[in-house]
Amino acid sequence: MSQISFRCILAQSMKDFVAFKISQGYDYSDGAIALSYFDHFLCRASYDNQIITAAILESYIASTRQLAKNTQYGRLAAVRVFARWLRSLVGDSAIIEEMPVKRPSLPRHYLYSYAEIAALIQAARQLGRKSGNIRASCHATLIGLLYVTGLRISEALSLNLNDIDLAKSHLTVRRGKLGKARNIVMSSSTTTALGHYLNFRLSFPSNGGNAPVFINTRGDRLRYGVASEKFRELLRLCGIGSGAPKAPRLHDLRHTFACNCLRKWYEEGADVNAKLPILATAMGHTNINNTQIYLHVTAQLLQLAAGRFRKTFTNNCTGARL
Repeated sequence: MSQISFRCILAQSMKDFVAFKISQGYDYSDGAIALSYFDHFLCRASYDNQIITAAILESYIASTRQLAKNTQYGRLAAVRVFARWLRSLVGDSAIIEEMPVKRPSLPRHYLYSYAEIAALIQAARQLGRKSGNIRASCHATLIGLLYVTGLRISEALSLNLNDIDLAKSHLTVRRGKLGKARNIVMSSSTTTALGHYLNFRLSFPSNGGNAPVFINTRGDRLRYGVASEKFRELLRLCGIGSGAPKAPRLHDLRHTFACNCLRKWYEEGADVNAKLPILATAMGHTNINNTQIYLHVTAQLLQLAAGRFRKTFTNNCTGARL
């Protein structure tokens, strides 16, 4: 766990609490980060009490109300657990009796099948008045690229022509999350498909290497709102996700990419734990915990994992006396 430096008057108590959670076997990285926001709040408030008062808790809760519900819940949950621990040591320290916000439900993600992706790309190729215009080619290529690379939609739309190196079969994300750049290696089929699109795209006006890869009919950079709206139109045309608990999104292509990688490694018998850092790097994550959010357990993955367990168990037990 990266070291969190607490600075408020309760800093030592916070440090001892985090150490206590770790001693219980928890990876308390996220909890320590959430608690650090309370630490910053106490510092800004020049708080000088050796215990937590009800007034300071009420003030902190009020300060979190503008946050997204899941963010607010995470920060208050960490403070609540810390406050309960502190009260066990100091009887008159205040606690959060009831959480002022409900625990957010786990997000539902739509995982696209290969057939659905093929249908979406085919439908995209028919956009506009005639098949083969820049709008059709742009949206079809964008969907395919997101599916096979796991790029964030913002990263794909920010790509410029000089970010693509077809000769070396890689593309460069220069403006990833938190400003981090990374290179992504493309398969030969992806390189070929992207090359066909770029040959067509270059027939439209551009200002050299800094011109956008994905453009609208005027040659301007494709905007997220337009890409998202057109994708929803394609979903309706293909009848995809109509019965899903939550409407499919462009971002779910990123989830699908991560799960497909996991499934492929299971099928190949690879060491999945050793492969996860590679996936984290490809997806632009600095913390592997962020990657795990994208790894959804499907029935197929459970079947593959169970098959591997049975094979390992059988091999280990062959000849053994039980």
